[in-house]
Amino acid sequence: MNKCSECLNILRPRLCAKVRTRARAFHSTAIRSYSTLDPRLRTQEGSPTAITNDPTVSERLEELQEGIAGLYPRLVPQHQSLSCRALSELYAALGSGESDDEKDVIIRGRVQSFRVAGSKLVFVDLVQDCHNVQGLCNFGRLNKVGVTIDAFKKFYRRIRRGDIFSFKGIPHRTNRGELSLIATELPQLLSPCLHHLPTDLQDKETRIRNRHTDFLVNPQAANVLRIRSDILQYLRQYLLKDGHVEVQTPILVDNAGGAIATPFSTSASELPDRKITLRIAPELWLKRLIIGGFDRVFEIGPSFRNEGLDLSHNPEFTTCEFYRAYSDLEELIAMTEDIFSGLVKHLIHDKDGMLSQFEVLKTALVTPFQRIEFVPAIEAAICCRLPDLQLPNADREISQIFEDRNIPLPTCRTLPRLLDHLSAVYLEPQCTAPTFITHHPECMSPLAKSYVDPVTHQCVSARAELFVNGQEIVNTYEEENSPFEQRRKFIDQLKNRDEGEESSLDERYLEALEWGLPPTGGWGCGIDRLCMLISGTNRIGDVLSFGTLRNVVALRHGH
Repeated sequence: MNKCSECLNILRPRLCAKVRTRARAFHSTAIRSYSTLDPRLRTQEGSPTAITNDPTVSERLEELQEGIAGLYPRLVPQHQSLSCRALSELYAALGSGESDDEKDVIIRGRVQSFRVAGSKLVFVDLVQDCHNVQGLCNFGRLNKVGVTIDAFKKFYRRIRRGDIFSFKGIPHRTNRGELSLIATELPQLLSPCLHHLPTDLQDKETRIRNRHTDFLVNPQAANVLRIRSDILQYLRQYLLKDGHVEVQTPILVDNAGGAIATPFSTSASELPDRKITLRIAPELWLKRLIIGGFDRVFEIGPSFRNEGLDLSHNPEFTTCEFYRAYSDLEELIAMTEDIFSGLVKHLIHDKDGMLSQFEVLKTALVTPFQRIEFVPAIEAAICCRLPDLQLPNADREISQIFEDRNIPLPTCRTLPRLLDHLSAVYLEPQCTAPTFITHHPECMSPLAKSYVDPVTHQCVSARAELFVNGQEIVNTYEEENSPFEQRRKFIDQLKNRDEGEESSLDERYLEALEWGLPPTGGWGCGIDRLCMLISGTNRIGDVLSFGTLRNVVALRHGH
């Protein structure tokens, strides 16, 4: 037995050396293979060469080939591991100059910066999920556990901003009050950053096309997505607590309804003869669920409209819609005020440092919100009465109002578009603080219940739109539940559709209404615009993980 032990002691170093040699050879071969396969690393003849358009990557690859074993290691489960946030919370009470020598902990994160003091002291700032911890590598301490001066120098000469490291050490609070980790082992490289990570990145196009880099360099860009996540969580929890059931409705449909818009078209291999469209709104599906006995439902998800792309519009967008039986317009307005004042209070409490629109947001804390009634407000602005909007020639008379006041006519001169443009000119600019525009003319809201207003004698809808900073945030109304009135309004909608716009009667929805839709209130909120408002951004691409459709397509094609 003793002889066997002696043999193992003699062979072990040689075996380990062979394993290390093979590991180095394996990783060196892998890097050479990567250099061969990556088209950026080839000459015109196709042979591997240095990266001509990014010399920093070429230099890093050469550096990594020089004897580093175990690149991109698998993560080993370790009970001492903590997130940077958990470490900060656990040792919040650690006093200046104090250490916890009893316990080694492990943190993992990306190198934000590092500093070398002399040749035997290295400071490494690690960041993980917006939380920073300083790592301190002292050669004098590491030498006691077998770290050689050559290994220590190799470590600090190869570390780069952006590298991801595992750092094991004891918690320590510096005399300046900064929480640090004094290394008890040489930090382990988990994943190198092959590119030079800039310290400043301001060009908007470069940022949006390289979002991963943008998030690393500009914390405020990542904060916008965190605010978005908080908004979604708040809306979801509010509705769940109020008894709503969260559902998912079809995205691929054969007849896109619920709004006036041009859909995207595609096809399905199982149904080659059928035209498939992406939904433009989930509304009609959600109301079918109300008919089916679900009194309160909501959905947070994407819709798609094959239309223009500008600072506040993207063909793919996210909405939150809820529907509740036996709710009237006043109840919907009160809920809207409660949702938004509560959301703002929540965000001011949790995300105060991330909010740049603080003064605008504070106006949402003052309820009730202002209201502007559509028809009286337009008549006051143009100093004359509107014609009877139910008459066949109403669109021509409204067009004359535009010409008399030198207001540019919209491209599409249907009655709904003309009235919507009057609202954009005269009403929406008044809505800096949260303001409801209410009781739109019936032709503007074909899915809403309508009635004849006793004062204006116009046929108006039981509808309200919430505007903040001149932008529409919420659209809410009492749902039309008469299959006969809904058919009439659908027919009028077809007459008023934009030129070239595809649309047809949704007979299946009309049939569903025949089963009886209870008096229902519907509510829809554009999540992207809400995030823009709260985060203080003026481009919709900034609140989307990877920008607008134009940016996503550019990413795919590499420009």
